[in-house]
Amino acid sequence: MGFFRVSGVNAFISGALLIFALLSMYAMGSSIFFLFKEILKKNDELVRKTVFDAMAMSFVVIILLHIVQMIIRVVHFNKTGQDINLVVTPGLAIYKLGDAPLHLESVGVDLGIFAICLLINRLRYRL
Repeated sequence: MGFFRVSGVNAFISGALLIFALLSMYAMGSSIFFLFKEILKKNDELVRKTVFDAMAMSFVVIILLHIVQMIIRVVHFNKTGQDINLVVTPGLAIYKLGDAPLHLESVGVDLGIFAICLLINRLRYRL
């Protein structure tokens, strides 16, 4: 689980991050499988619609998350004069949430969001 590094947190957070890491790996595998089938022209229209809708949905969610994170960082900087790193970072461990470092790689979070959107669309279209 290279996207996430967690030590010294409670079992609930550790379990939730493990599930999210598994979803990230699922998204990576599904994406590669979809691309190979797309190159070979073996995907039908429903599969394409499901994946493309999931890509669009995850793009909107990721953009909203980045905007919210940016607003929180700006407001915090204006009030305190210090920058804050939230839970999702581009590669650094975070010590703001306690003594234990918590690290969520942004690409892993993006893949996890894509996996959740893909599962929602697969349930929606019943693949």
